[in-house]
Amino acid sequence: MFDPTIKSDPAILKTQSSLILQSGLFPELLRDTPNIIMILNMHRQVVYLNRHPVARDEVVTDQPPGQRPGECLGCINVEEGELGCGSSEFCNVCGFNLALSASEGGQQGKEECNISLRNGGSLTLSVFTKPFEHLGELFIFAALEDISDRKRRQMLENIFLHDIMNSAAILQGLNEAFGELSETKIKQILNDVSAAISDEVQSYRLISNVETQTLRPNYEEVNIGEITEEVVRSLGNMQKFSKRKVELQKSGENIITERTLLRRVLINMVKNALEATGNHDPVKVISGYDPQTRNAYFTVKNPQFIPRSSQLRLFQKAYSTKGEGRGWGAYSIKVLTEKYLQGIVRFQTDEQEGTTFTITIPSLSQTD
Repeated sequence: MFDPTIKSDPAILKTQSSLILQSGLFPELLRDTPNIIMILNMHRQVVYLNRHPVARDEVVTDQPPGQRPGECLGCINVEEGELGCGSSEFCNVCGFNLALSASEGGQQGKEECNISLRNGGSLTLSVFTKPFEHLGELFIFAALEDISDRKRRQMLENIFLHDIMNSAAILQGLNEAFGELSETKIKQILNDVSAAISDEVQSYRLISNVETQTLRPNYEEVNIGEITEEVVRSLGNMQKFSKRKVELQKSGENIITERTLLRRVLINMVKNALEATGNHDPVKVISGYDPQTRNAYFTVKNPQFIPRSSQLRLFQKAYSTKGEGRGWGAYSIKVLTEKYLQGIVRFQTDEQEGTTFTITIPSLSQTD
């Protein structure tokens, strides 16, 4: 029974501390800590790991010691470098790499790191590193905290509130211009706003289900031209985009796909282009259909160039040039298109030609 009036002798405390640290009990206790703890040698190979960073059914290998961090975590970019983790161009913008580089220079490192896993999942980690010397050799202590849930909640709340405020701004603008608009135009705006609010609530649920991998797609027939025009019109009703020029070229074919997901992908593609473009620069939106492959394609082009450092992080979750708590747009385009619409995402960017995003999706059966 605990007695607050009694304390151990300092000599006893010192002996207890030494015995625990030298025993096999200490590593066992560390296995149950919330944080992942790694010790790396100066070749960035894992020499100690308190527990595997990902769930047992997602383990890439059972032998992480000797691997480098990205190999141990199952990072999708490991294979992009000729020498594995730390050797690809993507590693230049990796938070884990930046923290390790700081500690290799004798400093403490603290960064956030977004890792796309080979199993299709993702991790958002807070990384702390510190160099130390033991028996004449240099090592790096790394503590990793999984902040994926916190970042997801922050991102969802910011996006949801941002989109709801956009809808509120449309209604405010309608109130101010009510006397100048025709009854037909007013009805169209009200219909679009009510549909947008409903869509924003559905999108919040959609994003949450995607992140928790509980999404159940509902495939139906969708007209390519109609959904493209609907997205352009909906964004055009937003006050911030009301005077922006969109050049629309649409197709009239029907495909079987997940309407809500496709609409969200197109909204993010067009919105990203509008936000990246100056007031006088047009955004080009094209939808089409290839009858031979039965694939639909959607292309959005704007005149802005994406710097190489941003290109490397473009599809990372929680990465955004728009501020803290954003970063769903480009990430969602890739995840929704490739995982649920069974399509492909491509982009090209050039200082003279600007940036073009294209998604290509097949017409699916309603049982897929």
